[in-house]
Amino acid sequence: MSGKTNRTALVGVVLCLCVVVCLTITDRTLEVGMAAHGRQTTVASVFESYPIRTISPNRNTARNNLSSMRTAQAEQTVKNIQVLKGLPESQLFLVMNFVATSLGVHCNFCHVQQGKDPNTGVTKWVWESDDKPEKRTARGMMQMVLAIKTNDQVDFRGSEVTCYTCHRGQRKPVGIPAMPLARSGHEGPDDTALTERTTLPSVEQIFIKYVEAVGGIAATGTRTLVLKGKREASQNRNWPNEITLAAPDKFLLVATMPQATVRQIVNGDKGWIVNGTNVRNLTAATAVEAGRSYAELFNVIKVKPSQNMRLIGTLKVGDRDAYMVENVTDTKTERFYFDSQTGLLLRKMTLRKTMLMSFPEQVDFEDYRDVDGVKVPFTIRYSAIDTYDSWTRTFTEIKRNAVLSDSLFAAPNASPR
Repeated sequence: MSGKTNRTALVGVVLCLCVVVCLTITDRTLEVGMAAHGRQTTVASVFESYPIRTISPNRNTARNNLSSMRTAQAEQTVKNIQVLKGLPESQLFLVMNFVATSLGVHCNFCHVQQGKDPNTGVTKWVWESDDKPEKRTARGMMQMVLAIKTNDQVDFRGSEVTCYTCHRGQRKPVGIPAMPLARSGHEGPDDTALTERTTLPSVEQIFIKYVEAVGGIAATGTRTLVLKGKREASQNRNWPNEITLAAPDKFLLVATMPQATVRQIVNGDKGWIVNGTNVRNLTAATAVEAGRSYAELFNVIKVKPSQNMRLIGTLKVGDRDAYMVENVTDTKTERFYFDSQTGLLLRKMTLRKTMLMSFPEQVDFEDYRDVDGVKVPFTIRYSAIDTYDSWTRTFTEIKRNAVLSDSLFAAPNASPR
């Protein structure tokens, strides 16, 4: 069999990619995880802001300890992990949601249920069970994907193979075109009728136009921003919130929930979550990461050029033509979409690399308006592979360069825990 035939066969096998990733989770992790998807919202869960999820203790027990989440492997803390050994435990739920979405199925497609707990009403799962054949088949499919990634002998033109490559939201991949055909390839348009390629700008030119679009000197001279509006998310987690930024690294987020008013404060490498007299100290790493995330979301200038960035081409964002600039590192790929006409940043897509697939995160910036000489989006949408982590923030009032007291970002006067 020729090398070409081997490659073709390998791609054909990908068409069999068919079942939900079979990860198994301990009963304790299940109870905590299932509670997270119920109607009850804990105070700290208001801060599952992009891309930080470690501040939400009710999503997963281990998320209370950032360092353990970054180092613990799935097989060390959960039962019956056979294929995905080495996968960080923090990625278990994300893997589940990615594959379930790719196939258009739910957990019970592979996993066993045993009714509901009569006291809590929570579904009782036997995650470690191998009774369902779909789960056993899934292990083989995961091994196939991992083998493709390891061998890396097929040129997929920069697009990695995942469950979604073939399934596209269906349990069974479609391997042949739907009949009747609209037209065959030889009846398509003449190549001479294709429009000529236009000259694309450089990455430097795109960023110069971007800074000018958001206000130029006024944008770079923005010292403070105060944004007031509402935050909306699944399971009726909707409430007013106010975000205050002071350059270069001070942030305050206030969420007014029915149960309480909660504050998250970041001041350089220090941070706190405050609920009445209860205070949680953030680690230095978490505080810095939170500050970076808030800067990317809410600052006037949300991204700066780097040497590794390159222009990929022109793509559509909604009905707008946009230049896509890509930045690739060892852990993630970032894609920035700039409106080709206005220069404004329309979207940021982040693909975070894992052993099985890359997890997509998307932020859309919409409804740009003028605020004291700068352009600011009044709607920001964060979309995650887990819809529980997704949210939309809509602002009704934004103030620039308001005079702020340093006490807003000071350490709270309460007993830390």
